[in-house]
Amino acid sequence: MSKIPNYDLYGETPQPVWHEALHVESISARSGAYNWEISAHRHDGLLQILYVQQGAGEVLMDSARVQAQAPCAIVIPAQIVHGFNWAGRVEGLVITAVQPPLESIARTLAPNLLPLLQRPQVIPLPRWSGADDPLLPLCQQLREEYFSRERDHQACSIGLLMALLIHIFRFAGPDAEQPVAAISRRSQQVKAFRELVDSDYRQHRPVKDYASDLGVTVATLGRLCQEQLGMTPMAVINARLMLEAKRELAYSSLSIKEVAHDLGFSDVGYFSRFFRKNSELSPSEFREASRREQPAAGQAVGNVASEG
Repeated sequence: MSKIPNYDLYGETPQPVWHEALHVESISARSGAYNWEISAHRHDGLLQILYVQQGAGEVLMDSARVQAQAPCAIVIPAQIVHGFNWAGRVEGLVITAVQPPLESIARTLAPNLLPLLQRPQVIPLPRWSGADDPLLPLCQQLREEYFSRERDHQACSIGLLMALLIHIFRFAGPDAEQPVAAISRRSQQVKAFRELVDSDYRQHRPVKDYASDLGVTVATLGRLCQEQLGMTPMAVINARLMLEAKRELAYSSLSIKEVAHDLGFSDVGYFSRFFRKNSELSPSEFREASRREQPAAGQAVGNVASEG
């Protein structure tokens, strides 16, 4: 592969993010077709929730590898590089949904939910009997809405999905349950800055341009980032570039020169110096180290419902 694959559903050509607000299928439908392995990939704007009822495996979440054992829920937010290596047959459901509407609802009605929607995690669940399982009826209704396409099915699906997520996150660990303070204007400004960086980091825009877009001075943006994030605006931009550089080096077959150009560096030497300054490794050293830690060919990181 040349770049990290970016799919709506694993193995399918991406559609505009508004093309389909919801997709529901069994884990086995797609994972089984790929021999229970789904390689590293990501989705633009799409959140995935896997309800694993039977089976186990390893989940890749960016640089972390997490063991998943049924019963559990796996949450994969948009833009997270992920993959699955199932230990044989797995049963359960994969739900793929557009993430921004869910975040908008959470921001208004349940701000504690918002950071959970943005955090990749595996959440162990109780071993319910069929009749006591509170998630199964919601999953079944979501599937019915997806296939029946009744009037206003998207709105109904979003409501059901929010209910499902709330039930799942009730079982998240204590660290995930810390209360979230009401979103302040400063927090909103920093969030807007990070969203701009996320969309424009390849352009290497100066900090003053971001400040202008946000309607603040460079000094104000610097103060906001220090207060909210403990880092300068330029450090935020560099961190986003480094995250993408590490993803490309670890999971793509692009040459280092191609990675540099893809990230907006006209000079590969400058890219190498930038990377070493921020990681203490050269790009080639980082790629070699990351690939030593990846499964050997044929043990590729695996699959997901839509899987992907």
